[in-house]
Amino acid sequence: MDAILVTGGAGFVGLNLVEALLARGEHVVVFGREAALPDPAPSRFGRLPGRIEVIQGDVRDEAALKALFRDRRIDRVFPFAAVTAGPVREAADPQVVLDVNLSALLATLAAARDAGTVRRVILPSSAAVYGESAYAHALLDEATTPPVPITLYGVTKYAVERAGLRLAGLWGLDAVAARIGATFGPWERDTGLRDTLSVHLAIAQVAMARGELVLPPAPLPAYDWVYVRDLVAGLLALLDAQDPPHRVVNLASGIDWAPHAAACMDALAAAFPGFRWRHAEPGEAPTIRWNEVKPRGAMAIGRAADFGWRPRFAPRDAQADYAAWLLQGP
Repeated sequence: MDAILVTGGAGFVGLNLVEALLARGEHVVVFGREAALPDPAPSRFGRLPGRIEVIQGDVRDEAALKALFRDRRIDRVFPFAAVTAGPVREAADPQVVLDVNLSALLATLAAARDAGTVRRVILPSSAAVYGESAYAHALLDEATTPPVPITLYGVTKYAVERAGLRLAGLWGLDAVAARIGATFGPWERDTGLRDTLSVHLAIAQVAMARGELVLPPAPLPAYDWVYVRDLVAGLLALLDAQDPPHRVVNLASGIDWAPHAAACMDALAAAFPGFRWRHAEPGEAPTIRWNEVKPRGAMAIGRAADFGWRPRFAPRDAQADYAAWLLQGP
């Protein structure tokens, strides 16, 4: 049986992706630093029809990658291992960020080339490639909005796009780059590799503790979150496309979530009785740090629609679904 390789499959997006692949009966190989998936993933995933192998290794190890492809018939690849570095990590250890985010991905592509069995690679890009343009443009378009990445993470993701697509073309690999928007939802946790977690996780932790949340003053800055279940559906659409109409694709909600904040908070309050929320009064400090203090443009999703994908979850529905997942037992 052909297998799908997911590097970084024990991370936030990785776990959601692996779960969706197993749900449709795929053979999934997870390769990364973890020897096992975090609880309660093994028990939940074990009830799904697909087959999973978790193999511990270093994505920077070229020999290990070659052996992985040699010993299994891998025909599709999500090389999603990454370090989402904040300023402190960027300054202290930039080489690790470059090695994991870019060099390891290129080594994975080389191993895929040598295997001769791979028919689709989904390159993991990010909204971070837009960088400064996100604050200067109301709509972030793959073709017309200039990428001006600010962070080292954004720089590596843009390099993943350009180098990955170039080498894939030279090596006969069929690749599509997914520019992943700001994401939240099930399986998000602190893995030590993402220095900035979503504000939704912090809010959920307050809700589960039945505490009081003081948001920044209204109106909140514009921000286009995407629910992780929608994101994964988009990734699968890119994976399955027989003749990809585009090679760089935004995967995002395409809308500003700020006007929906009250509805999202109310959905959490309905799921967690005792949870209270309000906006800070003038001069009052919020109890939570927002991901952005400046409004950002929304990511265009017309190209993704050409793959037959559109987000299914409205903001309140996404928050309610996330709350239901948080309440779910192992």
